[in-house]
Amino acid sequence: MSDPFPSSPLFKLSPELRLQIYTHLLTFPTPIHLRQHVPGTPHTALLRTNRQIHHEAQAVLYDSNTISLSRNDFCLFTDPVLQTPVETGQVRQLRFTSFGESLACHVLVERCAVCRDDARGLLETLGAMPVLRSVTIDYSTQIANFMRFRQLAAEGGTLVGLTITCVSVGVYRVRGAGFDQVDFTFSHRPLASIWPDVATLSYSLLSEEEQETVLARLRTQDPDTPDKLWLLLWAAQHGRLPDVLGEQVAGAWVDESSDALAGMSGEQRDDAMHGFTVMLQTFLKAHTAVQCRRVLGLLRDSVGM
Repeated sequence: MSDPFPSSPLFKLSPELRLQIYTHLLTFPTPIHLRQHVPGTPHTALLRTNRQIHHEAQAVLYDSNTISLSRNDFCLFTDPVLQTPVETGQVRQLRFTSFGESLACHVLVERCAVCRDDARGLLETLGAMPVLRSVTIDYSTQIANFMRFRQLAAEGGTLVGLTITCVSVGVYRVRGAGFDQVDFTFSHRPLASIWPDVATLSYSLLSEEEQETVLARLRTQDPDTPDKLWLLLWAAQHGRLPDVLGEQVAGAWVDESSDALAGMSGEQRDDAMHGFTVMLQTFLKAHTAVQCRRVLGLLRDSVGM
């Protein structure tokens, strides 16, 4: 990068105006991966203009955006050339697109501290990031990995004082071990993002045609999950849940609006929501949207709808 030219029109503006320009050009609506061109904009080239602009604009880039990373980017056995070049000291909002180990550790018997089941190395790295305020890790493609990690945390097998609590469907909050000031969650992203809308739909008074319109909109976000969850919620509303899940599994169903749930202790609520989440995750994995639409049609016919 060349040094800035004193005569550059940009540097004739006040720092406040330059900050507004950087913010306008470098704020993106979705998490960004710093090794990729940000879709729809050439503005990240601004960072390569010269040293002063890079210094000023980089701070805005990190302040205004969620950075997308993976364990691969912190893995101790991965070639740095294959890792995202990120200024960890400036990251405020961080999103992991998966909870899987790196490609390097995937083929090794002894994985590095970052990629092991207890994720101790990853947690220590995150805890050392000075301005970090938000971390979201999508575990939806590595459910078994996350469940092992959660069990280890419950047994004290990760960082001392770390707790993981299921706070809502598909969302687990991390507390303790230095993370009390960080909004740190693990999320089954398809389940956590679609469930609230489908649950709200189940309590609505919309006609079947209007319900289908809402589901069609949700399918643009995720083509499969809305129909699977809608079958379960419709069955629960009409007393047909055992027909879909079986008597034993249906017993794990949780009515989030019930007084019983509101009256539970923190540990009881965690157990109930965790069991409910596991049940839903298992159902999502075991069935297709086509199957669920077919079953829903049969159930509606059986009750004369």
